[in-house]
Amino acid sequence: MSRASTTVVIYNDLGGGLPLRYHCKSGDDDLGDRSLAPGGSWSFGFTPDIFGRTLFFCSFSWGNESHKFDIYKQSRDKEFQEFGCKKCEWKIRKNGPCKLNGKTGVFDGCFPWD
Repeated sequence: MSRASTTVVIYNDLGGGLPLRYHCKSGDDDLGDRSLAPGGSWSFGFTPDIFGRTLFFCSFSWGNESHKFDIYKQSRDKEFQEFGCKKCEWKIRKNGPCKLNGKTGVFDGCFPWD
């Protein structure tokens, strides 16, 4: 069995003591419905497709809010892209997910919810 070469880490950074409910999957893998306590984290690992097509997407919900986001998109996140990563860390916030910038150590790669 090969070792995962990429890891995605999700942090609940909603604030206000809110739990984060989420469900992540790819075309091949369903990682199930889960919940993160305030300030909690969860991770999963995988080996990206050699053809550059790996995509994991998640639905996130809290209170009456519900959003979807591509948590790993190989064309955006692969290791040698400008903002690529082998350990892709995301803080889920009320205004959208923010990715850790490996160069600055700050979660400043933020995307607004659609």
